[in-house]
Amino acid sequence: MPLYYFDTIAGSGLIRDAIGMDYPDDGTARREAIAALPNIAADELPDGDLRIFSVIVRNDKERAIFIADLTLTGRWLR
Repeated sequence: MPLYYFDTIAGSGLIRDAIGMDYPDDGTARREAIAALPNIAADELPDGDLRIFSVIVRNDKERAIFIADLTLTGRWLR
C-alpha cells in the first residue's frame, strides 16, 4: 500500500508528518484528511473570530497531492 503523509496547519503553524500512514489509494487518503479536520479544530481553542485549519496530503515521493481546509468563523449578532 502507498504511504501518505498528513501535514497540518493550525494555531501552532505547520506540523509536518514524519511517519505517514498506509492507505490503498489517493481517494482514501483524501477522505482521511477531510475526516481529521473537525478533530484538529476541536483541539485548537480559537483565539479569534476567523480560523482556518488545513491538512496537506503528501505522497511517498514527498509531493503534495491534496489539501483540505476547514474555516471557523464567529460573528456577534447585535
